[in-house]
Amino acid sequence: MNAKTEDESTLSWKVDAAFRQAAHRVIQRAKHRGTLVVIWEDGQIKEVPPEEMELRIPDKWASESRD
Repeated sequence: MNAKTEDESTLSWKVDAAFRQAAHRVIQRAKHRGTLVVIWEDGQIKEVPPEEMELRIPDKWASESRD
């Protein structure tokens, strides 16, 4: 068993993957419905366009969430 497979079997990895998948879905839903994404940043609530959120999140997140 290689290191990547072992990492993917940990609870921590699974939780992170679920979070990334949920974030991607929220962005896609906001984009589809023409709404903003609400986030917590720098100690305050912010409304951010989904297109900006796509730029903030690494491309690998999106590909992982499609698995």
